[in-house]
Amino acid sequence: MTASCAIVSACRWARQLLVCAILALPVTLTARADAAQPPAVESGDPALRVKAAYLYKFAGYVEWPSTVFDSQSSPIVIGVIGNDDLEQILSRTIAGKTVNGRPLVTRRLAADSPLQGVHMLFVGAMDKHTLRAISDAVRGRPVLVISDARQERVLDSMISFDLTDQRLRFDVALKPVTSSGLELRALMLTAARRVVRGDP
Repeated sequence: MTASCAIVSACRWARQLLVCAILALPVTLTARADAAQPPAVESGDPALRVKAAYLYKFAGYVEWPSTVFDSQSSPIVIGVIGNDDLEQILSRTIAGKTVNGRPLVTRRLAADSPLQGVHMLFVGAMDKHTLRAISDAVRGRPVLVISDARQERVLDSMISFDLTDQRLRFDVALKPVTSSGLELRALMLTAARRVVRGDP
């Protein structure tokens, strides 16, 4: 290995460790934490900014089947149901950014919207009947489903946010991930507060 190759390899490894460290940190919902978020993002609810930052980071830790993308430059589409404020903040957060060479776009959806072309889906607060309908619509599809805590069992979501002591953390459920054909990178599992490998 030449010296230049060794330097490039070391830089990539250092960058990967840095990203892992950022993802692993529980984010405190204070003005100090907010200052670390993109300056273009403005919201009265700091939790939404943190969720948007996490959703952006999650996109880099998911492996989708190659067949879900039409081309090498097809975007990663993040759908949001039931939280228009989060969708607006997320669209600003990811503006101009790419993940593994793919641009990121958001799509604001209704509970009964078709999910064709969606790769990640955040579902806001919904009644149980609506959550079950969304779960039925997305089951078996290669879509990373994210929700807030206490909705994950009804929705069968793969990642759930939980706000405890002013800190936003996330849990991962691997069973629905496996059945959807997705793969999560080890760094995401390391960063999660809890990883559930079977039925909760």
